Amino acid sequence: MNNRDRLLKVLSALAAVIIVVFFAAEIYNLTAKTYATQTVYEQTVLETVDAKMFVIRDETVLTVSGSGVTVPLADNGERVSKGSTIAAVFSNEASAENYVKLQTLEQQLKAYQKIDGQLSLANIDLDKLTDEIDSVFAGVVNGVYNNDFSALGDAKLSFSEKLSRRQISLGETVDCSAKIAKLQGEISALNSAAVPAEILAAETSGYYVSNEDGYENILTVNDIDSLTPEMLKEALEKDKNESTEGAIGKVIDGYNWYIAAIIDSSKITGFSKNKTVDLIFGDSDEDAVSTYLHSVKNFGESESLVIFRCNLMNEDLASLRKVDGKIVINKYTGLKVSRDAVRLDEEGNKGVYVRRGNIVNFRSLNIIYSEDEFVIASAPSADSGTELAYTHLKLYDEVIISGKELKNGMVIG
Repeated sequence: MNNRDRLLKVLSALAAVIIVVFFAAEIYNLTAKTYATQTVYEQTVLETVDAKMFVIRDETVLTVSGSGVTVPLADNGERVSKGSTIAAVFSNEASAENYVKLQTLEQQLKAYQKIDGQLSLANIDLDKLTDEIDSVFAGVVNGVYNNDFSALGDAKLSFSEKLSRRQISLGETVDCSAKIAKLQGEISALNSAAVPAEILAAETSGYYVSNEDGYENILTVNDIDSLTPEMLKEALEKDKNESTEGAIGKVIDGYNWYIAAIIDSSKITGFSKNKTVDLIFGDSDEDAVSTYLHSVKNFGESESLVIFRCNLMNEDLASLRKVDGKIVINKYTGLKVSRDAVRLDEEGNKGVYVRRGNIVNFRSLNIIYSEDEFVIASAPSADSGTELAYTHLKLYDEVIISGKELKNGMVIG
């Protein structure tokens, strides 16, 4: 191979390298000038601390003498007054089943009698009624989807009643007489076979619960003000007691119940007595329950015993005892911005670039809360004394989350 051929080979290789570098640079510049944006929305973020909690209540266990089948007459978590009937005891399973069936039939009879009594409906808001029908139907579908059929019977009656009202309001005839006669006959046949051997009444006013959990009276409301960390730890580690003989449920006495936990003292520096504090007992932040701070007891160098007071009650709350929950320390409401959008301008001011048409503007960012993936920002109040170099970011602004060599006022394609 002569020198001329070698030179041609070298020049060809060099040209190939130059072409590759040129196209790589063009691709880089093209990518660098792609300005992806994200719309800014308002969001509330909860700052929480995990805690093992123990629920403290005054509870009266309900018992019956002898054997039998018990049918609750009140719902779990339902408020009952002293002397009100809360359960019925039957001598055998068949009588109990007949009683439950009788209650269902009587409920259906009332619903159909109500429908039958609506001979005419004037000045009814059909749009509102249609929305109610759609809502009940959606509730049924949602219950089936979640395998929760507990409210299906009530929903069916409600749906039938509302649908009948709509038919009657449109001039149609709804005749329930045959269904009413059938139900009355079934009720009459069951009456004698569904007589309870004993009716139980609440000894005190409170909230009815149809079962024990084995931790009744380990800690009571009388222990609240003298509660120590050792007492709470012992309760959290204790195994449940054996079931009370003849127990058929209990009544949670009084209006207030308490939740105790041991947490890091540094997390509650801003807490004061009677401060409203949300506790989360479930997996979702939407399950937050409002409570009041009853007391804080510092012990050791870094831990505190905190006790919360609550006067809310429902079926889910009535079943709580040992809970791995969360205490909401702070709530931050502001504009949620991706971390990728937060930048510094030429003078070192922290903020974001927003796109308005083809113009890039820099906006200040007053960050009030941050996580690895995003920040929450809110414009400072007029009396805060905080001065911003630029106008603060606004709701629905389009922030730029990718793009190179951004400058305030620049024009982009």
